[in-house]
Amino acid sequence: MADFVDIKGLSGEERRRLLSEIEDRIARRIKDGLLSEREVREIEEMRLRPLPDILDVQSVYDGTLFDRKDG
Repeated sequence: MADFVDIKGLSGEERRRLLSEIEDRIARRIKDGLLSEREVREIEEMRLRPLPDILDVQSVYDGTLFDRKDG
């Protein structure tokens, strides 16, 4: 599994520890039959997108707070 965690506030060691924990949990779920290898590959290939509510917040503030009325 390629490194997918890019959190600026984590040190290299913390990032490696987090990745290791995630990989262990995935391996456990595969072993328990909760996930298949195919499902894991599909999840790996998913493109992440921002949550809809975050997109909504940006559209509320666009042009509302930052437009100059005196110009």
